[in-house]
Amino acid sequence: MSKEDKKVENTQSPLERFSNNNANLKRYLGLALKNTREIMKLLLPKIAVEVRNVIQSCVDVQKNQVQTTKSKKLINEKALIEQMYDLVGYKRREEKNGAFEIVVHRAIKLGKMMVDYPKQFDVDEKNSKIFVMSKVATPFIIKKLEGQKSNTEKLANTDEKLVEVNTGVIDRVHKVKYGGGSKGAKDKNILLDTKLKSISGDMFKLLERAINYSNKKDVRFFDMVDESVWSNLSNIFTLMNSDSYINMKTFAVDYKVSIGGDLEKRTPIKKAS
Repeated sequence: MSKEDKKVENTQSPLERFSNNNANLKRYLGLALKNTREIMKLLLPKIAVEVRNVIQSCVDVQKNQVQTTKSKKLINEKALIEQMYDLVGYKRREEKNGAFEIVVHRAIKLGKMMVDYPKQFDVDEKNSKIFVMSKVATPFIIKKLEGQKSNTEKLANTDEKLVEVNTGVIDRVHKVKYGGGSKGAKDKNILLDTKLKSISGDMFKLLERAINYSNKKDVRFFDMVDESVWSNLSNIFTLMNSDSYINMKTFAVDYKVSIGGDLEKRTPIKKAS
């Protein structure tokens, strides 16, 4: 390793340093990105094992700074997703690959659960099989009662042996373990912030439609645009030509969320020679 390479490595976060040097994770992600025929069945378990190793390495690095149990809870899934996309040069804005994204998201969920609940989740990497504790995968067992009007009964599953499951179980179990997101959140600002992605996408489509109507001299243009719309568009135009907007773009390029949920400066991903 050259002095320059060593200097770059020293500026990287534990997440970047470990994952950049993880040949297996990069190889499996590369195969998944190519949308292999058995992408979900064969590659997801293998990627999940490497994600577990990434998360565990970050937990180990942080254990002298904060308690391990606390650091586990601070693993930031968004940072992991971004790092994994960067490893194989996946640009979702240029060419979205839904199958690849599902594999990455589920592998992260499974990898995190294997770290946080090692007795409840396991993977047979060689045979690409996923195992979950029976009572976790199936909390209730339906018992049929012959001859009764209400002929079924729900019984709590107490079986703690590991059973093989399909990949779809990962999403359901993860939601139970960590909650379903921001639904019902008390802070209205958080709910509003999460809408920016959908609103900006809708805004682009609607503005493009209005422009097309105007180019074609279509009367439907006036169903979309009135004085209030012009006022809002004028304010948006002013804002997007301001120094504040330029600063926001610079901030987005220079910084990202760390695996611990904090702010950290981006480091360039070294391209293979």
